[in-house]
Amino acid sequence: MLFTFILMITLTSLVAALLFFTTYETRDIGFQIEDMKLLNLAEAGLQRALRAIRDDVLTTTQTGAADVRGSDTTGSASVTNVDRIRYIDGSTATINNNADVALLKTYDVNYANTRITSVFLGVRASRASGGTGATIQVSYTTNGSFPEGGNTVLTQALTTTLTDYTANISSDRAWNWTTIMNTNFILRAARTAGNRDISLDALYLRITYGIDTNTESWYTGGFATFPLSLGAGTIQSISLTAEQGKVHLNTASQSLLRYLMEERGIASVTANSLATNIVTYRTAKPFDTVEELQQSSGMTTANYDLIKGYVTVYSFINTNAARPTGSRAPININIASREVLEAIFDPLGLGATDAASLATDIINTRATTPFTCFYSSNSAVTTDFYDFVRSRAYLSAIGDPDEQDIVLDNADASNLVPVSGSTGFNAVTTEFCYDTNAFKVESLADIQGRRMRIKMILGDGGAHRFATYNGDTSTTGWRKENFE
Repeated sequence: MLFTFILMITLTSLVAALLFFTTYETRDIGFQIEDMKLLNLAEAGLQRALRAIRDDVLTTTQTGAADVRGSDTTGSASVTNVDRIRYIDGSTATINNNADVALLKTYDVNYANTRITSVFLGVRASRASGGTGATIQVSYTTNGSFPEGGNTVLTQALTTTLTDYTANISSDRAWNWTTIMNTNFILRAARTAGNRDISLDALYLRITYGIDTNTESWYTGGFATFPLSLGAGTIQSISLTAEQGKVHLNTASQSLLRYLMEERGIASVTANSLATNIVTYRTAKPFDTVEELQQSSGMTTANYDLIKGYVTVYSFINTNAARPTGSRAPININIASREVLEAIFDPLGLGATDAASLATDIINTRATTPFTCFYSSNSAVTTDFYDFVRSRAYLSAIGDPDEQDIVLDNADASNLVPVSGSTGFNAVTTEFCYDTNAFKVESLADIQGRRMRIKMILGDGGAHRFATYNGDTSTTGWRKENFE
């Protein structure tokens, strides 16, 4: 009897234990299934963000157009004052016989991360009165030799008035900035008919390209309405942040890093020390992630939290930047924060309130009319940064370089100073650009009160991995997942 009782107790315990473990395992599997659903839902948010980015690339209506200037006239033959063709300012070079040849190369690099949509040959020229007139021929080569088969040639009989003439060369080839930046890309101008002198104001390329601004749906969040219901859950939110609006840890000057930290509320002495330590750290080992910034000497959690949203290692790096030469990551003027804009201007030695005034004016202007280029000779273009700066009365136009020239030179990645005759001013922070190639995306999913957030860096073409510094041959990705 006792044995039977003990056996029954034992069997009851085993059954209870089995039921407990079965229930626990079932409950655990249930959580795993829900976790997977949350993950898939958050992933769907990432894909929705990517679609918004790709839609902008494929169907963009926001474009810029610039007269891309050259800086090198080496090889020109018998042209008087040939260096004047580098500028569009009415100061002309002279072609006085049919043996004269004007050559121009080493082109403007302010737009090297943009998507080219059209390319035109451009020339501004006139002729002397009388005689049999003059015809100019403008051609180009991508291989360093003239003529190059298949290339469109601009042939134009000139008048006595300086006039712009263009020829569409978009269909000649699939255009990219690598081709245009190559030293074998050269423009050539010559007189092919007539006997009058040609006054040649400029040779240039007029290029149209896609730009990214703060009026687009990926920036404003207009690409979707949240919360977005999908199946048993919702996508609570999707945020997109353009990395080109941030300061690049591996290329920014010490001054830019320092003043960014000051703009974020870090004391001047501390900011100066931390900026110096960042430059020292990256000299030995470039930053692969923003989080790695915490390993830089003296970087406290509090200071890191103040600047982590304003720095990046994923934005486009311009390897052709000039004055001083090197690699710098330009800042997209249309999306950069006030703090970043002021940090760009703070070290330039302007008037006490000028940096803040410039940042305010940029933000107010781009809210309705985004900037499209650094410079345009086309008087119909009113969205270039050059004319914007020239219209700021609080920037002194006295001295050489004056404050306007200093701001323009700092924002210009090309080899040319803003105007002929200026002595130039080496950039101490970084240049502006007009496009973005990398975005930080955050997707927050919810199922019955349980939430998952995924953060990831995405390229405008869907890339998940990026070179984080010039010379990086092993690209890295960045992704974070966490329950909330």
